[in-house]
Amino acid sequence: SFLWAVAPPETTEGIYLGSLLDDVWSTGSGCERLVAKLASQPKACRRKAWAGEKSMLVSSSWGLSSDGLALLVLSKSLVLPSSIRSNWSTSDATPCKWKGIGCNERSRVISLDLSSSEISGSIGPEIGRLKYLQILFLYANNISGSIPTELGNCCMLEQLDLSQNSLSGKIPQSIGNLKKLSLLSLYYNSLSGTIPEELFMLQFLQEVYLHGNQLNGSIPFSVGQMTNLRSLWLYENMLSGVLPGSIGNCTKLEELYLLDNQLTGSLPETLGEIKGLKIFDVSNNSFTGGIPFGFGENCKLEILILSSNNIKGEIPSWLGNCRSLQQLGLVNNSLSGKIPTSLGLLSNLAYLLLSENSLSGPIPPEIGNCRSLQWLELDANQLEGTVPKELANLRNLSKLFLSSNRLTGNNGFTGVIPPNICSGKALRILNLGFNHLSGSIPSNVLDCPSSERLILRDNNLSESILWLLLGSASCEETWVIDRMNLEPFL
Repeated sequence: SFLWAVAPPETTEGIYLGSLLDDVWSTGSGCERLVAKLASQPKACRRKAWAGEKSMLVSSSWGLSSDGLALLVLSKSLVLPSSIRSNWSTSDATPCKWKGIGCNERSRVISLDLSSSEISGSIGPEIGRLKYLQILFLYANNISGSIPTELGNCCMLEQLDLSQNSLSGKIPQSIGNLKKLSLLSLYYNSLSGTIPEELFMLQFLQEVYLHGNQLNGSIPFSVGQMTNLRSLWLYENMLSGVLPGSIGNCTKLEELYLLDNQLTGSLPETLGEIKGLKIFDVSNNSFTGGIPFGFGENCKLEILILSSNNIKGEIPSWLGNCRSLQQLGLVNNSLSGKIPTSLGLLSNLAYLLLSENSLSGPIPPEIGNCRSLQWLELDANQLEGTVPKELANLRNLSKLFLSSNRLTGNNGFTGVIPPNICSGKALRILNLGFNHLSGSIPSNVLDCPSSERLILRDNNLSESILWLLLGSASCEETWVIDRMNLEPFL
């Protein structure tokens, strides 16, 4: 107790002196600093301290370690549930057996994991006293306030996850001091301001999750310095400006989510330098220009979504090289030209969404080779010709949208509905409305047991629809077959 006469344990001075003592016990160093610090105290305090010198040197029962003291002070701003608070005992020599705490062999705190623990309050500046901390997980709580600048003093930190809280304010520039950081997860908070450029200079960063905040400004050009980056999730913010061409230097990048921002300009051609890119989603932005980047035969793309921008030009044929592609979304752009037949090479494609463009020409029958296809959207284009019978090969298809494919003239789909379009018994929604289809409706379309919605309106079909519906096993489902040309049956 002699030390706390000099500086009480709950004070900053007490934590500092305790830290010096920890160094003495764990490493044998720090004696000179400890002596110098005590020598700077008033004489009365020095006499009391020196009087306890022998007990200090022969026993560690003098009290809780500095890391433990820092955690206790931290718990004054962080409101801990009783199950944790009762376990954090001041009578312990170290906090190494406390809930959520991990230590190294020298009893220094290296991990603090209180994720999903019903914690509220705020993170105090004392967090910066845990200088050996490597892992800080406080995600999925109700922590508010700002991220303290002192967090940048935890220079050993490797993984930081404060996501799914109620944090506000800016991301402190001091995070740039965390040179060993490999994981930064701050998603789903209320953080605002710009992303510090210093953050993107951390060369060991592999995963960055900042989505679901209110971040604004541009993506710094320094993003290209993160040469070990694998995942960059910045979606659902208010980021503006361009996607820097330096992103092409992130050659290990696998996941790039930028959707739901206010980004502008052209997509950089340098994206083609990221050979291992698997997921690229920039939907709901204001990108312009064409699709200037490309991938060769070793394309690794699994998800490519560029929907709801103002991208022009043709759909590139190199997409046929992306044999792992599962989702291709180009909805609501200004794409023109024909649908490339090379898309028929994509045997793993489950979602092909090309609606609301200016695509022309026929539907390639090669699409019928995409045996994994579940959702096909080609509506609201300028496609013409017949519905390929090869679509009947898509036995996993559950949603098919081909409506509104005509110009101001009479360029719509013609011909008949393929008789085996529901052969896979998986089709749930079939929308062929607003075309020029004629002839009869195949009975197995109406009898398809999986059907939930059938839209055939505004065609030239002539069939006793009423009789077919009455005889259909699915007639209790929601059928939208109104406004068709049913003469002479109506």
